[in-house]
Amino acid sequence: MPDRRFFSIRQKVLLAFALAILAVSVTAALAFRGTRGLIRQADRAAHSQLVMDGKEKLLAHLTEAECAFRGFLIAGEERFAEAFEEAVTAAANDLAELKMLVAGDSAQSKRLGALKERVYAGLAGLREEMEFRRERGTAAAANRFADKTGEDPMRPIRGDLAEFEEQENRLLARLYGSRTITARTTMATLLLGAGASVVLLVIAVLLILRDIGARRRAEDLLADERNLLRSLIDTIPEHIFVKDLRGRYVLDNLAHRQFLNARDLNEVSGKSVFYFFPQELAALYHADDQAIIQSETAIINREEPAVNKEGKLIWLSTTKVPLRDVNGRLAGLVCVSADISERKAAEEKLRVFAAQLERSNQELQDFASVASHDLQEPLRKIQAFAGRLQAKCGDRIGEQGRDYLERMQSAANRMQVLIQDLLTLSRVSSKAQPFVDVDLAQVAREVITDLELRIEQTGALVEIGFLPCIEADPLQMRQLFQNLLSNALKFHKPDQRPEVMVSAKVLEVQDQQVPGASPGDDVCQIMVIDNGIGFEGQFAEQIFALFQRLHSRDEYEGTGIGLAVCRKIANRHGGSIVAKSAKDQGSTFIVTLPVKQALRQEPPGRKT
Repeated sequence: MPDRRFFSIRQKVLLAFALAILAVSVTAALAFRGTRGLIRQADRAAHSQLVMDGKEKLLAHLTEAECAFRGFLIAGEERFAEAFEEAVTAAANDLAELKMLVAGDSAQSKRLGALKERVYAGLAGLREEMEFRRERGTAAAANRFADKTGEDPMRPIRGDLAEFEEQENRLLARLYGSRTITARTTMATLLLGAGASVVLLVIAVLLILRDIGARRRAEDLLADERNLLRSLIDTIPEHIFVKDLRGRYVLDNLAHRQFLNARDLNEVSGKSVFYFFPQELAALYHADDQAIIQSETAIINREEPAVNKEGKLIWLSTTKVPLRDVNGRLAGLVCVSADISERKAAEEKLRVFAAQLERSNQELQDFASVASHDLQEPLRKIQAFAGRLQAKCGDRIGEQGRDYLERMQSAANRMQVLIQDLLTLSRVSSKAQPFVDVDLAQVAREVITDLELRIEQTGALVEIGFLPCIEADPLQMRQLFQNLLSNALKFHKPDQRPEVMVSAKVLEVQDQQVPGASPGDDVCQIMVIDNGIGFEGQFAEQIFALFQRLHSRDEYEGTGIGLAVCRKIANRHGGSIVAKSAKDQGSTFIVTLPVKQALRQEPPGRKT
C-alpha cells in the first residue's frame, strides 16, 4: 500500500498557521479599508453637524437681534441697542464660520451667499427702524411698526435657513445610509475572516494533538528548561521573585531566599510577606504589590529602603512588572531588586564633596570681594602717600630716598595689576553671563578700537578675516580677544613691525576632542597668528599655567595670568585653546569653541 503521507506533521502545522495568518491579514486589510471608509464618512457627518450647529448659532443670534430690536422699539433704552449690535456682530462671525465650513460645497456656498445678503439687508432694515425710533419717538415708531405688521423681515431669512438645513439633512441621511452599508460589509468581512482563521487554527491544533510523542518530549524539555531557569536565576546576585495575584511567592532565587533567611524554595513557595516580615512592614509590601497588580502598571528602578536579616538598613533598586500567562491574563508580578547600598553611600559622599566644593567656591568669591575692596584700598593709600612724599619731600630725601620711593611705587603698581588680573581670573566663573548669540567679528573690531593707541605706538598691522556668530558669553569673548591681541602686540620683535592675523573657520567635529561638542556638531576654530618673538615648543602648555612667565618683567610687563584667563574662558564654553610656536618664528593660538552650546548657562545665583 503506497504511503499517503505527503506532508509531515510539522509541515501541516506550518501550512495551517500560514493559511491562518493569510486569512487574518486579508481580513485585517479589508477591515482596515472598511474602517477607513467609516472614518471618512464619520468625518463628513461631523462636518455636516458643525454646519448645522453654525446655522443654529446664526439663527439664535438673529433671534437675539430681533428681540433686542423689539425691546428698543418698546422701551427706547440703549442697552437694547447695544444688545442688538452685539447680536449683529455675533451673526456676522457665524456667517464667516459657515463660509469656511461650506467652502468645498459650491451649492451650499451659493445658498450661503444669498442668505448673507438677505441677512445683512434684514438687519439694515431693523437698524433703520431703530434710528427712526431715536429720531421720532415711541409714538411715531409704533405707528410705523403697526403699518408694517404684516411684514416680518426675518421670515425670508428663516426660510433660507430652513432650506440650508434641509440640504445638510439630506447629506447626513445619505452619509448615515452609506455608513450603515459600509459597517455591515465590514462586519461580514470580519466574521468571515474570523471564521476562516478559527477553522484553520482548529485544524492546526488537531494536528498538534495527534503527535502525542512530540508533546511528551516537549513537556520533558520544558521541565529541563525550568530547572535550567532556576539554576540561572540562583546565580544572579539581585533578588528575584514571582508572586501570584494573592501575593503568594511562586518562584524566587537564592539571593532572595538568603534575604528572607529561608533555606530552600519549599520554605518560601506558597507563603506571603506576612510570614517573613513584621505585620506593619508586611502590610506595606503587600499593599505595594496589590497596587501594581490592580493598576497593571510597572515600576522601574524605584529606590527604597529595606531591612536585611541582620536588621541592618539597606537600599534597594526595585523593578516590579505585572506578569501575564500564555493567554494574556494577569497572573501576578515579577520583581527584581538590586542592593545599591554602596552606590547610595557613594552618592552621599559625592553630595558632601559637592557641598564642600560649593563652600570652596563661595570662599573664592569672598576672596575676590576682599581683593577688590579690602586689598586695593590700602594699596591705593600706599600709592597716594608715596606720590605726596615724592612731590613734597623729594628734594630733601636725597637720590637714594627717591630711588626707594620709585621702587616702592613700582612694586605697588605691579601689585595693583596682579590684584586686577586675579579678579579677572575669578570673575570668569563668579561673574559669568548667560550664553547668547555673539558676532565675533564685531567683538574683534571693538577690541582693536580699544587697542588703537598701542597699535599706533608699535606701528602694528592687524587684519581680521572671517569670524562667525556663535553662542557665547559676550564679555568673556571680548576678554579672550583682548588678551590674545595684547600678547601678540606685546611680544613683538624690536626691529620688526608687528603683524597679527585673526581669522576662523567652522568645522564639523569628527571625534570627542572638543569637550562641549559631540561628533557631528559644528565648532568654530579661531586662530590668532603673529610674527613676534615666539617661544620654544616645550613651553606650549606651561604658558597657560597661572603666574607662568617665560621672560623677566624688565623685558616684558605682565603678571602671567592673561593666558590662564583665556584657557578658563575656553573651558567654560566647552572648548579648548592650544599654542604653536618656535623661537623667533611667531606664535599661533588656536581656540576651538562649539558654535551652539548644548545648554544655555545662566550666571551664578540666577534662576530661570
